[in-house]
Amino acid sequence: MKEVVVTYGLLTPEVPLGPFEASVIKVWSTPGKTAKLHATEHCSRVRTGRVVPSDLPLPAVMKRMCPQCARYGSWGRPGTGVGLFLGALTGLGLLYELDRYSEADEDYVTDDEVQQAAAVLLQARHEDPEEADEDEEDDWRARHEAQQVRTSVFDQWRSAAGSLHRAHRLLALFPWLTSWADAGMRRKASHVAGLQRQAGRLVTQESLVAAACVTAMDTPELPGEDPVLALLGDPATAGRRLESLWRRWSERTADSWQHPREHGHLAYDLVQGISSRRKGRQAALERAEELVSAWTAAIPADTAGAREEQVLLLQLPAPEPGYRYDRDEPFLGGLSEWELGMVAHWATEADWDKLTVTVRVPQPVVSRLLSGRGSQLSCSTPGRQESTAQASVLQVSGHSAGPGVFDDTPVAERRPVTASDLQSLRVLSRDADGLYLVLSLGNGPEVLSLSVLEKRVAAGGRYVFVAAASDLPDTLVAPRQEELTAADTADADPVWAPRVHGPSHPDFGRHLGTAEGERLVVRLARGQRDAEAALRCLALARGTADLRNLDDGHDTDGRRDRMPFLVWDGLLAADRLSLRPFRPAGDNPRQEGSGLPLGVLARVQLYTTDGWGRFEGKAHAPGCQHQGRDRGLNRYFELLTVEEMLRSHQFIPCSKCGGYAPRRLSAAQVAYYRAAHQMHDLAGQVRWALGHPDLEADTASLLAELRHWDSTPPADEWFAEGDENVQWHRFTARLLRQLEAATADGR
Repeated sequence: MKEVVVTYGLLTPEVPLGPFEASVIKVWSTPGKTAKLHATEHCSRVRTGRVVPSDLPLPAVMKRMCPQCARYGSWGRPGTGVGLFLGALTGLGLLYELDRYSEADEDYVTDDEVQQAAAVLLQARHEDPEEADEDEEDDWRARHEAQQVRTSVFDQWRSAAGSLHRAHRLLALFPWLTSWADAGMRRKASHVAGLQRQAGRLVTQESLVAAACVTAMDTPELPGEDPVLALLGDPATAGRRLESLWRRWSERTADSWQHPREHGHLAYDLVQGISSRRKGRQAALERAEELVSAWTAAIPADTAGAREEQVLLLQLPAPEPGYRYDRDEPFLGGLSEWELGMVAHWATEADWDKLTVTVRVPQPVVSRLLSGRGSQLSCSTPGRQESTAQASVLQVSGHSAGPGVFDDTPVAERRPVTASDLQSLRVLSRDADGLYLVLSLGNGPEVLSLSVLEKRVAAGGRYVFVAAASDLPDTLVAPRQEELTAADTADADPVWAPRVHGPSHPDFGRHLGTAEGERLVVRLARGQRDAEAALRCLALARGTADLRNLDDGHDTDGRRDRMPFLVWDGLLAADRLSLRPFRPAGDNPRQEGSGLPLGVLARVQLYTTDGWGRFEGKAHAPGCQHQGRDRGLNRYFELLTVEEMLRSHQFIPCSKCGGYAPRRLSAAQVAYYRAAHQMHDLAGQVRWALGHPDLEADTASLLAELRHWDSTPPADEWFAEGDENVQWHRFTARLLRQLEAATADGR
């Protein structure tokens, strides 16, 4: 086998391609058989204006790929099997991880520096006040530098271990790379072990055991009635302040790798906020220092000589799939200083693939670890290792990320997605929280979020991937994007379209439509994210039968899959629908309805917290300020149709949000919504004219408009049922007859 060639994220012929060796990649090049290939036609290294696309096998592409595109370009189309494979290898993927933290670099702390820092950190502090005053400045500077060395070593150890764990994760998805990467992985493991030994030398057993003993201490007697503490308030107030001091001291010392005696400065918390000039403050501070010293002295004296040891197996917390350690919280960032110091000092064996560490620890540490004490560490004895399920560690089958699931193969050739496939997608894809068009025998085509799909598959559902948002044809999205971003139209309207109240205005109801949702998404996407990607996500999201499936709350790992906020603005309108034209006549004397048929509006979806008035309080829409900052939908919202809302007499809306958010209306629904309001407005004008015969009314205009409506058949898509069409005709004919009869009587 060829030696591993380490390159910063570059794919070379030495890397085995496995089942992707026959994959075809679309590339661009200038004319010529030896011309460099480019991942995009817009590569800055293209020196001519004419480039031609071609589809070539992956090995051939690797030999001729432009260095710029090889380092930064995306070869495979996002979301496909080969695209995920190449993304896992290049850039900041596996090749990058194999190169980093494999040997000492310029930031590496040498063993001599560690020894010097350990000598400073572990030496006894000065007990003679006069001697301490003389050497205080030099001692402080030396200890500060030593603490910086300790922090640097621990940070390097955690980062190197995180890099090794991520490399294991990626290799688990592509088993044909294991033997090729073996040498690099052994170098990384050796480097991590060396950093762990350095970190273990910078903490002492005495300090760690003492901190473990603090967790077993009971709350001591607190002298709240001590006259020296009178400036804190009455005895009850002083007692509460002392309790707070005790909790802070016990928590800080228990979670620190420093000895509890290093935390004497916490005594100042008792007099925090009290002026140094106030009489009695110094005496109260001295009393607090006495208490802290007494608590430290109460720690069992034999902690340094605890000889009883036990071997335990620790399960470290697993990061989320797709975790980028350099960009997010550091690896093992949820562990305290004490937990990190304990692992570094007593670890005898570490498996950074499964995130398990074997430690041999004294009995006080055993008691603390087995108690749990809010720790993210899971503890067991080695004999129970097999029975301890490592649910938090990603386990995927060897070929779960291979071709045939996410690839561009015909849908008929794709195999059903498995839980391992979805776990792989979590690890490999930066857009794993997006939407997917899937197909199943039971439910047919559906658009689902990844978290919902994971639950369906775990419950036994069989689904086939059809497309992701990035798979939508450019011809579907590009024309609309160009129209909305054209220089002469992009800034012509405000971001939020003003609401038009006159039903005869051509823009009446525009703010409720899907076209307005598209415009709004593009405007909001400017400066935040790619407008094309947002439009693709919106187009796919519209295929969801129930929008609550797009954000199903927290998944099994406690994380949240969220739709981008701006896509919600494209799916849901911010204003309520005015349903007066469809309410029965006489339903409300002040807001008399016209009883018009709902037609195409009957099945319009409305999302609310309480559609039937079953809960205490008012109903709210997604995004209401009374609902907090969560603007998305989830399973806790209720879904009603307009038809059901008209029957809900107990609905009590919030005055801020209107109580619900309607799903945006199609062009046909907006057209009928506008027509119904125009007819309702005409009915009101006719009623007013009939009720005020002595006042002049422009009956001629009313008659002309009614005759126009009476002679114009409604659009075919307005009414799905024939009786609604008849109901519409009867309503307009009745208004016309009433007005004509009144006009004839007046003549």
